[in-house]
Amino acid sequence: MLRVLHSAHALQALTLALTLIVACKGSCTCGRTTGELAELAVAGSTIELRKRDKHTPKHSTAGTPLLVIALDGIDREILYDLLTTGSLPETSSLLGGIKGAHEHAHLEENLLSTLPSITMAAWTTAFTGKAPGEHGVTGNEFFIRETQTFAAPAPVTITAPHLPIQTYTDGYLNALVPVPTVYQQLRAREPHISIWVAMHGLHQGADTLILTSRAAMAGAFGAMVEETIMQENPQEPDIRRLYASLDQEVMEETLDAIKDRKTVPDVLTIYFAGIDLYAHVAPEGPDQARRDYLKEIIDPLMGELRRALMRRDALEDRYIVITSDHGHTRVVHDDAHALSMKGPSEPPELLRKLGFRLRPFEQKVSPDTVFDAVFAYQGAMAYVYLADRSTCSDKPCDWNLPPRFEEDVLVVAEAFYKNSLEGHLVPTMKDSLDLVLAWRPVAAAKDDLPFEVYEGAGRLTPVEEFLSRHPHPGYLRFAERLRDLATGERGERAGDVLLIARNGAEEDVEARRYFADVYHSWHGSPSRKDSEIPLIVAHPKKTASQIAALTRKVLGPRPSQQRLTPLLMRLRQDKDDAGR
Repeated sequence: MLRVLHSAHALQALTLALTLIVACKGSCTCGRTTGELAELAVAGSTIELRKRDKHTPKHSTAGTPLLVIALDGIDREILYDLLTTGSLPETSSLLGGIKGAHEHAHLEENLLSTLPSITMAAWTTAFTGKAPGEHGVTGNEFFIRETQTFAAPAPVTITAPHLPIQTYTDGYLNALVPVPTVYQQLRAREPHISIWVAMHGLHQGADTLILTSRAAMAGAFGAMVEETIMQENPQEPDIRRLYASLDQEVMEETLDAIKDRKTVPDVLTIYFAGIDLYAHVAPEGPDQARRDYLKEIIDPLMGELRRALMRRDALEDRYIVITSDHGHTRVVHDDAHALSMKGPSEPPELLRKLGFRLRPFEQKVSPDTVFDAVFAYQGAMAYVYLADRSTCSDKPCDWNLPPRFEEDVLVVAEAFYKNSLEGHLVPTMKDSLDLVLAWRPVAAAKDDLPFEVYEGAGRLTPVEEFLSRHPHPGYLRFAERLRDLATGERGERAGDVLLIARNGAEEDVEARRYFADVYHSWHGSPSRKDSEIPLIVAHPKKTASQIAALTRKVLGPRPSQQRLTPLLMRLRQDKDDAGR
């Protein structure tokens, strides 16, 4: 049944979505017809990803049921403050408490996002248990050298509205992840386990994928909606309603499934994207926007979920986990602070002035296209991929070869380093970069070497040594998280030169820069605001101290986002002593 659109601007956005779906034709279907995609954009859909034989059990009784609430773009400070002050009463009730008292929940204070602190890298890390250098999703977009593929599950530099749609309709993100998800790991241990995933892009191994009418639009057309609505009507009060509808409808579809299905799943993950999408464009700034959104949109939904699960007796012995992927940093909404990919005063122009030939900002290019440099943007960070230019003076480069260290990597590192100091090539980029990092390239199939800090005149310095001389107290566990990003079998997907903008560690918002088009907020940096993420674990039959002991044992002394998968695996095993 088609749902009614309640906002004129939502209707405008949906019309745009349908237009773009039709426009992309065969390039965006990959197994689904244009008509099917159009139907998905209008109506919610429940897709059965895995067929169960009618004679096999409908679920597994081997472990404790799990409910995972994935809130995109919420840092720890904001969520915990609202919870402990009683500002999220429905969420507190779901966690087994009331008005800020959480006697059955542990609020972890030490978990950090991956680096970059950005959606696709972070959620893939959380739901595989592997670092980006291992699972290969090193950002919202990245270049795969061995196949010359520009992967963009959340495009920043390119216009590719079909790719996020394919995440939901054809498993585009799943196909980019060569390691098993937590769902696949759980299923390997419990073949009959029942798993539902509501709107999360990484769902390989689940039985059921629950979609909403505008969830595909949220991922695929978010940037387009912002450009066509937000920038034309910056004071329009219904903008938040457009994004809120994404989260409200994912809950509506989930509640329908809980009500109508014969069994409630052993593992249920529900993903809320609207809060992050709105934070990026909210004129009031990301902090106020997210506080209000949590209180006015998310909290009532938590009440609906709690009541639905209670009606099915599916909450009394279920672990509840609430977490996020990253925080947000306010930035200035203008061209001067946005380091975009367009125009003569942006980062690509610097490479052009050095004689490099950039890959066009398109998802696919002709095999005959000659390029020896590629950009991929991650908000506060940017990756620069370089070819061995000696292989391609008049023909396509051999990207299976690493670039030359002195003739390619150091040339680019020096140019960005010097330009940020002096502005000699692109004056408007003076003082825009906090750090330039580079590495000594090895072949793509090898374990990669760590990035080092470029200090000019060809000097690379190990990160720990550099920080001992130039402390960056705003950067949290920077060297450790950088190793997780850039070492491992797929570490080369973080580029050959890594640029970190003056962003989250800058107290003065006017000093902050970001790699993207114009926004009100971004993230991706190693800073506290972007990196400190919540992790709440609750169980109605356990005390907060019992849950804390179990959680901290799994997380270890330096909790990182890749420990979420081992934690979920351990909680699922906790059936025998759930009430102790």
